[in-house]
Amino acid sequence: MFEIVGISKSFGGSQVLNGVSLHLRAGDRLGLTGSNGSGKSTLVNIVTGYIEADAGRVTLDTVDLTNRPAWKIARAGIRRSFQSARMLQSATMRHQFRVEMNTTTQGLAAIDAAGLSPYLDHFPSEVPLPILRKAEVVRALLTEPKVLFLDEPSAGFTSEELIEFADFLNAHLSRSTALVLVEHRIDLMRRVATGIKQIGSARSLEDLEFEHA
Repeated sequence: MFEIVGISKSFGGSQVLNGVSLHLRAGDRLGLTGSNGSGKSTLVNIVTGYIEADAGRVTLDTVDLTNRPAWKIARAGIRRSFQSARMLQSATMRHQFRVEMNTTTQGLAAIDAAGLSPYLDHFPSEVPLPILRKAEVVRALLTEPKVLFLDEPSAGFTSEELIEFADFLNAHLSRSTALVLVEHRIDLMRRVATGIKQIGSARSLEDLEFEHA
């Protein structure tokens, strides 16, 4: 069980998050939406250890991870992607994934399905954006995370690329991994998420709609 309870955050006297709570079980697929500035990315940054909350707690399997550094949270099993793909520019894609060392058969299948195989000996600057975004997801999936946050992964995608990305996620995301998909594009959420919540004007989470997959 992954829990966010009463998370609040202010910047310069402006309340960005106000008592946000969220509960996820293994395999849950949640879409998180809201207007620009509503606090979606702030919530992801708090949960994954990139900024500290003013109040509230984050727990995974009863272990308190509140305001722990990012590397400890990642090691505990909570992984994320970023709005801009973060890759080591001096390393080829092959070395980004450590393919030669410890990638499993399942991981190699995900790399191939993501369309990465032709780019394994290329540097990130030589790889198209949709492929880089899939690469970030694959890199997270290779660690078999318990919870995965994707922060606007479809930014810059065409409609066709969005459908391909949704199919990729559905095919390769483990049933034991809980997913939080932070997005503006509802069409992606409908293809991947079974529940959708929004951060409203009060900066707290509210049910937007729920659909069974």
